[in-house]
Amino acid sequence: MVTTYNIKSRVDGFVWQFNYHLNGHLKAFEILSGKLSEKQKSWLKVNFPFDESVIKEEWMKKLRKNFEITVGEPDLSFEAFWDAYDNKKGKKKMAENTWNKMSKAKRIKAMLYLKRYNDQLRIDNVAKAYPSTYLNQEYYENN
Repeated sequence: MVTTYNIKSRVDGFVWQFNYHLNGHLKAFEILSGKLSEKQKSWLKVNFPFDESVIKEEWMKKLRKNFEITVGEPDLSFEAFWDAYDNKKGKKKMAENTWNKMSKAKRIKAMLYLKRYNDQLRIDNVAKAYPSTYLNQEYYENN
């Protein structure tokens, strides 16, 4: 689950793509079009957005004149959750109904917690809950 920012230069047309995990940390940077000039390399050394807040709070405001910035929202659909959960047991429809009633914030929490939940299950050697139980019992709220 990532949020994608595509940065296109209005002057020379290069395109950069930044992908951030839902927690705001950089996952990937890719040059989709063009090559980095020495001037761009120097600028990025000082201004590289390792944290999503830099793009959201600084770049979106200050760089709009020279760059076209488009944001791709993370996929918070039930199907994205179902695919990520990797224990497709129990009543899918029940899990989907719960998912559809959840706020965006809770959906993000549920998705972010999956890796930690899976890691803890391996440590404790415990069976994974059905998806509907994970959602209804709000396992993602556990520390």
